[in-house]
Amino acid sequence: MGKPVKYTKVKVIKITETQYNTLKKLDSYKINVAEFIRQAIQEKIKSEYKDLIPKTKPDCPF
Repeated sequence: MGKPVKYTKVKVIKITETQYNTLKKLDSYKINVAEFIRQAIQEKIKSEYKDLIPKTKPDCPF
């Protein structure tokens, strides 16, 4: 088994009342909300990775 990941950075976000209530509902279903959010962010970054990398212009010799 590998070492457990240590989360050392903190990012504070604001969410709507509806989003808050949804996260509370997930918590009532015994879903780890922090892990759920981390996984959602990871999936979003993976799906949009191409768009996140700055595009470079090809070198044109002319």
